[in-house]
Amino acid sequence: MSEAEERITDAELEVMGALWRGEGPMTLSQVKEAMAQARGWNGDTTKTLLRRLCRKGAVEQEKREVYYYRPLVSREDFGRYKTQRLIDKLYAGSAKAMVAALVERQALKREDVGELRAMFDALWEEKGGGET
Repeated sequence: MSEAEERITDAELEVMGALWRGEGPMTLSQVKEAMAQARGWNGDTTKTLLRRLCRKGAVEQEKREVYYYRPLVSREDFGRYKTQRLIDKLYAGSAKAMVAALVERQALKREDVGELRAMFDALWEEKGGGET
């Protein structure tokens, strides 16, 4: 994973969220409007965050008739990276320990566990696994 994902701040992540929700590249005006609605931010704040994201390599700026912005990091890749970092930092790299902690704190309901079990079984079969 690139340094960009490692260094994205919470505020920058808000802007990434707007870009991920967009349908293709967004103009500066569109991003400013999305952030004004979502967070009440002024245009200068959004513009500064976009500039930082471009410098970090997380967003690309393209000059057409106006500036367009598009994420270079997908939501899925970012989520996988941050999830793995959380597991590594808090659970010594053990996803099983993380799930156990969620179950112990009752953060997962019985129906959640059933859905996860079905998902695991489907993934296991998809990967050519045998009996679980």
